[in-house]
Amino acid sequence: MNLMTMRFKAFTWKVNPTELRLECQRNVKERLLPYVGGSALDLGPKKRKASGEGYFAGADCMAQWRKLESIFNEGGPGSLQLPGQEPFLAVMDSLKLLGEEGENLVKYAFSFTEHSAGEPYHGQGVHRAAPGESLWDYAWRYGWDVEELRRANPHIRDIAWLQEGEEVYAP
Repeated sequence: MNLMTMRFKAFTWKVNPTELRLECQRNVKERLLPYVGGSALDLGPKKRKASGEGYFAGADCMAQWRKLESIFNEGGPGSLQLPGQEPFLAVMDSLKLLGEEGENLVKYAFSFTEHSAGEPYHGQGVHRAAPGESLWDYAWRYGWDVEELRRANPHIRDIAWLQEGEEVYAP
């Protein structure tokens, strides 16, 4: 299976991390009832957590690290694309430089927390793509069906990687 590369905001990993964990949990409250015992109350899903470790390799390994560190320092939420998953809005809450393992090799660790986005916008119109965006980003951000969005934009050659300024038509 050929999985897409991991992306966050305008940063695309050249090689996916060697370890990647996605944690999904439910918010469950236990209630104790006199003479009956207890029951579990499902309060809905908790925010997803993504974490992992990897290596930047090659002559530009420190430049790759610095670019990711710059995005971390910007702060704020952005679209997170994990291999094999639908993109979701997240905040990078941790980034660690674990040291250089060898020549042209830098080890790092990261973690993300899902961001609450509120009600999606279902408006129509023309949107201009920012660097590194995909049709999945627009589908998630505005609550559109990705297949309907793809049909409305037959001019887009690569739905996983839009060109900066490319027009995206809302269905």
